Amino acid sequence: MQSPAIMFHHFRDDLRHPAGQGAISAIEFRDLLLHVGIERILPAREYLRRHLNGTLRPHDQCLTFDDNVRCQWDVAVPILNELGLTAFWFVYTSVMHGQIERLEVYRYFRTTRFTTVDDFYTAFDVALEHRGISPSAALARFDARSYLKPFPFYTTADRRFRFLRDEVLGPEQYGVVMEQMLADANVSARELASDLWMTADHLRWLHESGHVVGLHSHSHPTRLERMSQADQHREYTANFTAIQRITGEVPTTVSHPCNSYSSATLGVLRKLGVRLGFRSNTDFPQHSELELPRQDHSNIIRQMRKAA
Repeated sequence: MQSPAIMFHHFRDDLRHPAGQGAISAIEFRDLLLHVGIERILPAREYLRRHLNGTLRPHDQCLTFDDNVRCQWDVAVPILNELGLTAFWFVYTSVMHGQIERLEVYRYFRTTRFTTVDDFYTAFDVALEHRGISPSAALARFDARSYLKPFPFYTTADRRFRFLRDEVLGPEQYGVVMEQMLADANVSARELASDLWMTADHLRWLHESGHVVGLHSHSHPTRLERMSQADQHREYTANFTAIQRITGEVPTTVSHPCNSYSSATLGVLRKLGVRLGFRSNTDFPQHSELELPRQDHSNIIRQMRKAA
């Protein structure tokens, strides 16, 4: 069985990137790579080449980064350069056109404006109640043992919040609640969004330096599989076109945002010529070429701490 790819999202430092949930430092990132063994980590383009010609070995590894957030450039890229490594970068492109991807903004809000994430969850419950939604009643069908079971790094509170966000509210109503919380805190989404993402120039540099820039949808919907096939096609066509314009190369790789996709999604991606795709977990024994497993970096860090 092929070793799962390693997935990264957020990083922290002492300058501009806060220590939110799951965010790791440059030191932790370097230690993780050395623990895995940099001799096992293939250059991204070599991993893609071996995947396409069927010569990947069971122990071959690759690194993947989702969401094109600026902290990856500031914290992770210098370590990759130091160790001579390249990676896959799965990017959503709406932010390249001046749009604000609010899921990331809301994450930054709860990271920087609350002492702990549990303080945010408490405030979120209060905000729901102000809109006439009883969290306890809404959670009547919530099962913490089964909801998001393939992602062991989520706490019960994390799962509870995501159930309320995705299953009870949905994207539109979640946005309404969060915009009111921002207003109550006297802060705007655009203010928080300043410098949250990498620019087209950053992505162009990555491509020219041997990294692989791939698809991650255009606007990063949290439940893409619930969209119509036509809407999914529009999401990925816009993403595809933007990346091709930035890199000058047709993208052939993808990771599924929030692990959300359907058979229709896979059909859309194959029609676009995508040849390699990644899930966000390893709990999927039979997979196609567009559903390769990944493990979150937090699982490896947990193993390292147990062994220390």
